[in-house]
Amino acid sequence: MNEQKKRQLIKALAYDTDREQIKSVMNVSDEDINSISVTEIESEKKYYKEMGYIK
Repeated sequence: MNEQKKRQLIKALAYDTDREQIKSVMNVSDEDINSISVTEIESEKKYYKEMGYIK
């Protein structure tokens, strides 16, 4: 998985998108999703909250 796809995956997880939908749309595996750490997701979530994109 390249860096751009990883960033998109982190963003999707930060927005709490359904895993099955992510897998289908992004063509990623459970292993790809599981490779993203909670810290990475929470950091991204914090950023989007600060920017007002999510509540």
